[in-house]
Amino acid sequence: MATRADVGIVCRKLQIDLDPLEAMRRLQHRASPLFLDSAAADSRYGRFSVLACEPTGMLWTGRDGKTHVDFGGSKRTLDEGPLAALAPGLRPFRVVEKPEDLPCFVGWGGYFGYETGRFIERLPATTKPDIKLPVARLGFYDAVAVHDHARGEWTLMAADLHHGYPPPYDRVVKGRLDTLAAHLTGKAPKAAKAGKPVAAGKAKWNMSRAKYLEMVRRGIDYIAAGDIFQVNLAQRLSASLSCPAWALYERLRVSNPGWYAAYMAWHEGKAKASDAPTCAVLSSSPELFLEARDRKVITRPIKGTRPRGADEDSDAAMRQELIASEKDRAELNMIIDLERNDLGRVCEYGSVKVTEPRCLEAHPTVWHSVGTVEGTLHERFDVIDLLKATLPGGSITGAPKVRAMEIIDELEPTERSVYCGSIGMIGLDQSAVLNIAIRTIIVDRGTAHVQVGGGIVADSDPELEYAETLHKARGMLEALGLDEAGLLEIGGE
Repeated sequence: MATRADVGIVCRKLQIDLDPLEAMRRLQHRASPLFLDSAAADSRYGRFSVLACEPTGMLWTGRDGKTHVDFGGSKRTLDEGPLAALAPGLRPFRVVEKPEDLPCFVGWGGYFGYETGRFIERLPATTKPDIKLPVARLGFYDAVAVHDHARGEWTLMAADLHHGYPPPYDRVVKGRLDTLAAHLTGKAPKAAKAGKPVAAGKAKWNMSRAKYLEMVRRGIDYIAAGDIFQVNLAQRLSASLSCPAWALYERLRVSNPGWYAAYMAWHEGKAKASDAPTCAVLSSSPELFLEARDRKVITRPIKGTRPRGADEDSDAAMRQELIASEKDRAELNMIIDLERNDLGRVCEYGSVKVTEPRCLEAHPTVWHSVGTVEGTLHERFDVIDLLKATLPGGSITGAPKVRAMEIIDELEPTERSVYCGSIGMIGLDQSAVLNIAIRTIIVDRGTAHVQVGGGIVADSDPELEYAETLHKARGMLEALGLDEAGLLEIGGE
């Protein structure tokens, strides 16, 4: 094996009394900001929020299948997908020193779009690529700020890529930490105004209500024919945006805070430093796709949704309805089995276990039923192998996964882009925290795209499935200043 470079993870406590949102306001106008923003109250999951900007390396995969890498002083264009291209940015490093009480959040942060799956499996790729964002986009963030929600503490974290070298190499790490500390302790810009609707002009679906219902019926037909057990089918709303992406994210964070929320923004093409970003991803996802740390792997698929009630009685009724639903229980069990199989491809034999078959989680606009599957990554494999075995997540494809993805490609008219992909951070120590990019708004050159879907099974009711997509969209629609009644009208027949 080739010699690997030793890396140390250097930490410094930062004594500031800031909410993560207030802290991110200080970074959001800098180059390629990244905000992994947790609203979770559970100390087990979503415990940390991570803030970063000004990456020292970039990797992005275009829709032509080529991956561009700017890292380590060289720029390359590769005829391969994002996972293969990412491997040289992770595998040459060996983390020999890191904190015991914090995960490693220094490394590659960004997203893998749903279409990353086409670099893993042979898929038809017939949907229309009308969103122009890269298939995958990740920055190398060698310094980050981490907020521990359980302890209320801030820690600055940086990669010492010259670990063991004599001075003056230590000044590089100190300089990165000093710069980040200065950004966070500087004067904050004003908060975005929360009350003004931000969608401009008429919103449009990528299909009519009637076509969505027909799409669901065709999915049910495939299930009846024995092709699949379940398939996730989605529709998309698009509207012109009349505000900066960050202002929209602040609204989204109020209307639908997520356990695994995220914000990232950047310029496509030539732009001045003062220009607002042309592209952004705003996620209020409640779902953990992968958490990997010290070879322990966790995935928590969501299947089963009910809207929150207007009062305590109706809210309790919705919760009880979800608990009692055999359809939703069966749907979750199918995806748990799929996730067990995916993890079993790279985890130690016998280590993959369902540690929580089903629990209910309360989120601002919906109730969800969630399962938890855990395993131990085999010593032969690393985080790149784990991603190849699991992307895209089974909860947003269906089962069996590859056939479900073929049917999605056949039935949905447009590519999903970041939606149903994954957003998060891959640490230099082979750790990872990645969400499923649902409840996610994609901003592409002045247009905001909102995509919502649901799992279709044999006894699905197309009308109820359509209504569920609107329930899931509620928080995003509120952030955009839209309402369900108006969307039903424009959905049409």
